[in-house]
Amino acid sequence: MAGHNGGNLVGPRLPGHGTSPDDMETTGYLDWLGEAEAALTALAARKRKVFVTGLSMGGTLTLNLGARFGDRVAGIAPIAAAAGQLTEAFAEVMMLNPRPKRLPGIGSDIKAPGVEELAYQEVPVKCMADAVALFAATSDLMGRITCPCLVIHGREDHIVPASNALKIVNAIASDDIRLLWLNESYHVATLDNDKDVIVDRVGSFFSELAAR
Repeated sequence: MAGHNGGNLVGPRLPGHGTSPDDMETTGYLDWLGEAEAALTALAARKRKVFVTGLSMGGTLTLNLGARFGDRVAGIAPIAAAAGQLTEAFAEVMMLNPRPKRLPGIGSDIKAPGVEELAYQEVPVKCMADAVALFAATSDLMGRITCPCLVIHGREDHIVPASNALKIVNAIASDDIRLLWLNESYHVATLDNDKDVIVDRVGSFFSELAAR
């Protein structure tokens, strides 16, 4: 998240992320939302325009904040955001009964050779179910998003289908909706071949809105 007039940036670490799968298993979507909301509140308290961007589930959180805190958010840029449309493999896991406790991690869906994402080797299925609940709830709220929105998605995303980008574009109520397709990146686009394109376009977008 960013606030203009001073270039303040906040990159909240979501509970259970960046530590261990055991730690992650004790958290859920309300914890993740709460951390993102706290960061937004802290920036908004400085009386600056606030802009939000995030990748993957971070993109979903971006949409969620844009929908529920429209009075504080001046613009959003969800990247590879999940908006309720899952891969068949993900959907099948959610239908298993009983569900396994852990599944192999889903990191490093990256087209650029030799680039690896720092991600868990295994993921708690409980947290995957919480993520699905977050996706569904956010999908139902997208019609409340009225701030300018730059939707970014790879055409060939093996984790979050590209159809999610079109769903977002068609669901939100903003009058300023822009869509950037990435042709040289998979899911982890911020580490992939188009990472510089993302930095340039998101930076330009937020700078344009800050100047209004």
